[in-house]
Amino acid sequence: MKRLALLLIGAFLLGGCLAPEYIRTPGEIPGDYRFQAPNGQPRPELATLADLAWWEIFDDPALQNLIGIALAQGYDARLAFTRVAEARAAVGVSRSFLLPQVGGTAFYQHQRLSRTRVDPPIPSDGNTIENFAQFSLDLFWEIDLFGRLSNLTKASQELFFASEWGQRAVWATVVADVAQAYFELRALDRQLEISRATLASFENSRRLVMLRHQRGVVSGEGVAQADALVHIAGARIPDLERQIAQKENQLSILLGISPQAIRRGRSLTELVARPAVPAGLPSELLERRPDIRQSEAILKATNYRIGAARANFFPRISLTGLGGTQSVDLSRLFTGASSTWSIGSNLTLPIFTGGFNTFTLRATEAQREQALVLYQFTVRQAFREVSDGLVAHARLAEFRQEQEALVESFRRYSELAGKRFKGGLESFLTVLD
Repeated sequence: MKRLALLLIGAFLLGGCLAPEYIRTPGEIPGDYRFQAPNGQPRPELATLADLAWWEIFDDPALQNLIGIALAQGYDARLAFTRVAEARAAVGVSRSFLLPQVGGTAFYQHQRLSRTRVDPPIPSDGNTIENFAQFSLDLFWEIDLFGRLSNLTKASQELFFASEWGQRAVWATVVADVAQAYFELRALDRQLEISRATLASFENSRRLVMLRHQRGVVSGEGVAQADALVHIAGARIPDLERQIAQKENQLSILLGISPQAIRRGRSLTELVARPAVPAGLPSELLERRPDIRQSEAILKATNYRIGAARANFFPRISLTGLGGTQSVDLSRLFTGASSTWSIGSNLTLPIFTGGFNTFTLRATEAQREQALVLYQFTVRQAFREVSDGLVAHARLAEFRQEQEALVESFRRYSELAGKRFKGGLESFLTVLD
């Protein structure tokens, strides 16, 4: 008994060691990001910006409502939810094999036997009608000595965690897509307002040119130029209306509804700008990205699958049992004399499988290497996306400053040109420019 106990303990310990020890190997990780602002550390109020919920970042009630609808009934969000539900059920399936499997069987047979099936034949006055009834419960339980089933269960759990992180990644993408489409829609709305105002301004200018042409102050060339600008501004309006309708259709699909008009909220100028990106962001922040956590969970799952594949080289021990009743008379099926039972054990040892177990192990090891490569690629891709965002943030801020200065210069130039035109010192062409 002591030897048997030691054997069982050793088997359990061996089963826990069959899966390789997981060691995080994301590759060489830089301490900071490219294009990160030099010097300084993140200020406390900015260091927690990533902790803000999307409804705190986007403070437009209309946009918040659109994002809420997309997360509740959008197609991407619903697909992600069903993937999580499937992964959760797969964990339950794997865990069920760790428990005893019990099944029930009920059998009844009424048959006529051949008189000549035996030698000598059954006499003509002999009974050839036979009944047989049976009811039984079957038991099968594989003793997971070498961790095959437990490793498969742990692999399913990691895939479930991966699906949850994948769902969070989908949520983040849905929020970003809806917000971006909404901002683009509000930008198109603003462009339409400007185009209509521009058309009205050009129409007023054309009326002024017509009056000056009637008095001989402006030539026909000036009238033609004024007409051309009116038509250019007028052509811009239907094109913008087309883009607005298409953007509303895009938003409708993101929301999981039929194409329809989208309710607006605050204008672009009313939306609150968030703080600038601080200096000194640590690279450890990437560990919070759901895509990286998802890739790492998949990598862990392949580790456990290797343990299950290694366990295939060891014996499988299972317990079997049968209990029930048997009788040739249905009325006596559930009497004490009809009871029957059996219990036993089964040991299966792989002796020759044609290389099945070996190639299965090699396949799972190759899958682990693939998962490792994808994990390291995801980490690198995350650094790239952060660096792209940082350089875009910095350069677009500079570009906006130059654009604001350019707009102010044109505004002053327009005012001066208008005054000189009214005083007869400039042609209308200068005003149009």
